[in-house]
Amino acid sequence: MNVMYRLSGLMMALLLFISPLRAQWVSINPGAGGQVQDVVCDPSQKGTLYLASDMEGVYKTTDNGKHWHMTGKLVHNRVYSVAVSPQKSDHLFVGTLNGLQTSTDGGEHYQFVPQSYYKTYGAITVNPLNPQQIVAGFGWRDDYDFVHFFGQKKEGQPEILVSNDGGKSWNIQYLDQAELSDKNIWNIVFHPQRPQECYISTASGIYVSKDDLKTWTRLPSPDPSLVNRGLSISPNGKILYTVFANNDKNGFPYAMALAEGKWMKIATGRSLALKELQWWYPEVDPRSTGDVHQLILSLEGNRDGLFEGTIEWDGNELKTYDYNLIWQGTDGYDFGWDMADPNPRYVHYTPASWERAIWSTTNENMFEGVRMNDGTYQWNNKYCDPHYENMVTFKGKKYPTYSGRGTESTYTYDIVIDKNYVIQAQGDNGLMESWDYGKSWSNLAHRQDSMLNLSDVQAVAIAEINGQKAVVAQATGGYGGFAVDGKLYYKILNHYSPQDKWQFLGGGKDHVLGLPDGVYREINVDPQHPERLYAFSTNHGMYLIDNLSEAVNNPNYKAQKISNGIVDKVLTAKTISVDPNDENTLYFTGTSGLVGVYKGQKKGDEWKWERIYKGGNWESEVCAWGRQGRTMLVYEGQPCDLKQRGCDFVVELSEDGGENWKTVFTKAQAFALRADKNDAWYPVIKDDMVIQSKGGLMAYENRLLVNFYNHRHQNGIGLFMGTIHDDGTIDWEDISGDLHYLGVTSGRVYQRDGQDFYYISTPGAGAWYRPLPKRKLAGMK
Repeated sequence: MNVMYRLSGLMMALLLFISPLRAQWVSINPGAGGQVQDVVCDPSQKGTLYLASDMEGVYKTTDNGKHWHMTGKLVHNRVYSVAVSPQKSDHLFVGTLNGLQTSTDGGEHYQFVPQSYYKTYGAITVNPLNPQQIVAGFGWRDDYDFVHFFGQKKEGQPEILVSNDGGKSWNIQYLDQAELSDKNIWNIVFHPQRPQECYISTASGIYVSKDDLKTWTRLPSPDPSLVNRGLSISPNGKILYTVFANNDKNGFPYAMALAEGKWMKIATGRSLALKELQWWYPEVDPRSTGDVHQLILSLEGNRDGLFEGTIEWDGNELKTYDYNLIWQGTDGYDFGWDMADPNPRYVHYTPASWERAIWSTTNENMFEGVRMNDGTYQWNNKYCDPHYENMVTFKGKKYPTYSGRGTESTYTYDIVIDKNYVIQAQGDNGLMESWDYGKSWSNLAHRQDSMLNLSDVQAVAIAEINGQKAVVAQATGGYGGFAVDGKLYYKILNHYSPQDKWQFLGGGKDHVLGLPDGVYREINVDPQHPERLYAFSTNHGMYLIDNLSEAVNNPNYKAQKISNGIVDKVLTAKTISVDPNDENTLYFTGTSGLVGVYKGQKKGDEWKWERIYKGGNWESEVCAWGRQGRTMLVYEGQPCDLKQRGCDFVVELSEDGGENWKTVFTKAQAFALRADKNDAWYPVIKDDMVIQSKGGLMAYENRLLVNFYNHRHQNGIGLFMGTIHDDGTIDWEDISGDLHYLGVTSGRVYQRDGQDFYYISTPGAGAWYRPLPKRKLAGMK
């Protein structure tokens, strides 16, 4: 879906007004999103924290969350753990899906630890009594779906990576010679008074070393059938806290006086009994003194709130304990754009040298909890700022829109703009809308479906209905890319404000308009007839709504299925393009089933289809546009069959409607353009990184815009622009600039006064834009 629009002068002025000075790429995101893996305090620098993202890498704040910025390039951007040296604040250790990385300049640059290649590190700890000693634990937290990404497996010997010289050198050690059914390491805790004593929580049990990590002993569990879920130790070093659970992850907290060696379940307090939930990662407040301990309990998946316990001991004997529910619901504090009961996944007390507070992630975002004089907590939103110019009404109440503080947003499939209205089609966050040119955002509309939140939006398009501009969106339920079914919604842009309301158009379980319920990964509007919509339904084929106005007004209207013959072998599709010189000719890529580029031509009342390019895979794309009176096609994808997994993407051009193709951009050309600009991550994986793309192919006039990215590695080579000259030659240049996340899912160009602005959506970092270099005159190089 690649369309060029013209920006109004007011819109451009506002966009330039909000743009950071000298920034090539400007983020237009509400903040946070995706899954925030953790928020880690610097133990010696008040107000400095690091955010571990599941998609973008590591963010940093030095003002206690008022502003965040991205740190340096990583080999892999799916981050699980961050540790900061208590002795040298600039020394960081970062565990990712592929490897362990270190930094000696506060995250500006990272170095890869060779022994960690193709291994995942979900836990890292610096010994507070011996900061030269760092231990990283092989594990993936709750991301068991990612275990096999780089050839690893769940079963085996629990493994740690140890440095005794501050991270200069590393060696691999094993906690147990036995093969465990689950070797996942949750966290690593050093004894606060004995530097040679260390405790490690694995899914299969807790291990302790008392001889400076030389030998390990497995502590007995309260029941051999229970799995372990993280641990913590009291500041006086006498009490160990942990969580044991059943295989379904539900369990309870336990405590052990180390001198006694017996576990006690601590779930039924004086006034409040804990439910059997997905508790994990218990943590003791470092300010806890003597025999009175404050304990916080994280929850992997439940939204039952945040619980804090007070546990009192008499020496080695448990005296009494109780819990308080300190955070629940959305009332009484600013929850930001993500209106949801908190899911406190990773929760930490601030270091003892800081002012006392609790930092918690809640799936998509992060909050700081400050205890008030009456013992209650005030929860401070640390991921977005409210704006009150465009109030959104939801269930009778008004809510502001929000802009980000420097962190970005999750997987965005698509983006379109019309006047002041901007919409991102996001996975998980649904219909993310802005009415101030992308400055601030709301997604409350995605909660309008009475049965399912409209959390999965994969395609959007600007159309016309009843003579007015409208936006059409594929919107349905489902999280993490698992859409429930296929539904189409529309909104007439009467006011270009939150007053405009979404209406159901078609699809769903009742097959409204005759549209099936397969996910509509791709929709597009004929630019010559903006009331005409094409949509491809997963497993069901291509459908045409020839007149959106009639579809909305006539209860008997039915969409037409136009795919047949060879196209019936296509299961999913991308990038529907109408021939600019023939409204009865259509192109798209089949991305599963029988892959390739397809051309359809309407002959009378029938559509005839042919496959005009036989290569392709899941993310292949085609774009049709007009140049010098001809129909031009550009394709990006595998030039070979889908089964050949090692086949790099190429860019191919056709100047005759798909009869003939020529290769115009390759992996070698991309590397040549980026060879002197790649950070330290690239040499680590260059021999394994098959060049692909998630999308964003764009063509207009004499320009081609392409992206090379590999989602398995969550890293990209770059974004590139080709300029076609009259003699047929193409000059390519790197336009990646200062964009840190080099994956693209869709791209659009908007123009004003001869200046082109390139808008992109990304598979992990939301939406961005930048001005493109000025166009060269035709015939000049």
